[in-house]
Amino acid sequence: MARIGDGRAPAQPASDEQQSRRATILTAAIRLGAAKQLDRIHAQEIATEAGVALRTLYRYYPSKHHVFAAVLTEKVSLFRPPAPTGDTVDDIAALMVKACGDLLRHRHLAHAMVTSTQLVRAHSEDTDDPTLRDLILQTAGTDAPTVEQVRRARLIQQTAFGIMTWTVGGALAVEDALADLDTACRLLASGAF
Repeated sequence: MARIGDGRAPAQPASDEQQSRRATILTAAIRLGAAKQLDRIHAQEIATEAGVALRTLYRYYPSKHHVFAAVLTEKVSLFRPPAPTGDTVDDIAALMVKACGDLLRHRHLAHAMVTSTQLVRAHSEDTDDPTLRDLILQTAGTDAPTVEQVRRARLIQQTAFGIMTWTVGGALAVEDALADLDTACRLLASGAF
């Protein structure tokens, strides 16, 4: 059973120095996650790679899974969509294929991010992260989305996460996963935006 840490919320950086330390931890996790499998990475190793004490890592992240879930959140928040084409359905499909393609570029890291996000969400009361959903709605050019548009964006987000889960688990090749995602996005976005 994976160690998920206590149920407390991670500390938020209060200074530029703390923000820098937190970013260094995420960067160290990215390097380690790209190089080896999640079950071979320990919190102490992430802390050592980041040049911080283990207690510092645990201050911001109760477990290594919280670190890798934060890496995924950070990558999604920094992602910039491809240039718009003027066709909303094409733009949404291109957004999701590029975002997932970027995440799946490093198989071990993708596995660490997806698996850890699932574990953290399973042990958290706050399971919703609207970052990707908001990016889908922004790409659609929807300033005041309808309930149906929010539902479709959420379904696109959930479909992408499911396809990535299958891919990092070895059930789909990346090329097939991205083709499936393109098809799913087109089906889900059509008629809603």
